[in-house]
Amino acid sequence: MTETILIDYLKGLLSNEQRDRVEDWYNQSADNKKKLEDLYFLLFVSDRLNTIESIDENKAFTQFKEKLKQRAPIRKTSLLKRAMAIAAIFIGLFLMSSTITLFLLDRSPQQMTVATQLGERAKVTLPDGTTVWLNACSNIEYSKSLLSRKRNVALNGEGYFEVASKKRSPFIVSNKTSEIEVLGTKFNVKCNDDEDFIAASLLEGSILFSEQQIALEVILKPGEEIFYDRLNNKYSVHAINSNEDITGWINGKIVFTNSTLEEIAKKLERHYNVKISFTDDMVKKERFNADFEASDNIYQIISLLEATKKFKYQLHTNDREIIISSTDKN
Repeated sequence: MTETILIDYLKGLLSNEQRDRVEDWYNQSADNKKKLEDLYFLLFVSDRLNTIESIDENKAFTQFKEKLKQRAPIRKTSLLKRAMAIAAIFIGLFLMSSTITLFLLDRSPQQMTVATQLGERAKVTLPDGTTVWLNACSNIEYSKSLLSRKRNVALNGEGYFEVASKKRSPFIVSNKTSEIEVLGTKFNVKCNDDEDFIAASLLEGSILFSEQQIALEVILKPGEEIFYDRLNNKYSVHAINSNEDITGWINGKIVFTNSTLEEIAKKLERHYNVKISFTDDMVKKERFNADFEASDNIYQIISLLEATKKFKYQLHTNDREIIISSTDKN
């Protein structure tokens, strides 16, 4: 297998048929696996070091190929000696930004975590090319190298995924006892720790939702959404009202579609880093349809919702807590 084809594979430029051939070749021998992984790490490091200072990638790649030609016959060596040999090759190629280089060249299946805080959103590109958007108060954990047959990530919070298609490498999103398996698609998952449900919304492709607690398996079609209630072990599948309801938060919008005031409060708390409390339970069930810009002021949003006369609010003395109560019916 030529280096040019392998590079195109790592850059995602091959057709499905060509990609399958490379993956078959990759699994044929330990030498093939090492060659592709070495090339992956070379390109991975070069790409990131270029953002710090310019390097001669052509020269580095030529040196890399020379190292491959000079490789001694395979013999049994200790894990420590093998690790030292690997490190020596790459230290010779990149004598700059040593802390970053050594971190990236760690070949163990290290777990990486990306987390967002209150009011934050983040966009992450995983090693296999999958793009993930994380909403506020969310985190995703994944392996630093996703060259294995099965690509697994763990999500807590809300994330929107555009999965890089790899026919023989299913992509799995897990949360507690639930899993969502895909091959190449666009979907949103919501699974916050302070909520007793998980919801998956499919925009393109196909996903398999499974839940171990009740041996549930449901295949979703584009435009469908599944809602699983963990308290009652019940689920429902329904049509998505509009894509904006699902992806609005990515584009800086806050969308409420037939949402209860309690659901709205939780979303606003995460986005604006405020605390919203209720004086009674009945007002929590009031429902609203509205959409706002994420740049809007929290107090403007609350005031506009209050204009419906379904509730009233007041600010706590520190201005970081909003207290909501029922309107007087007298």
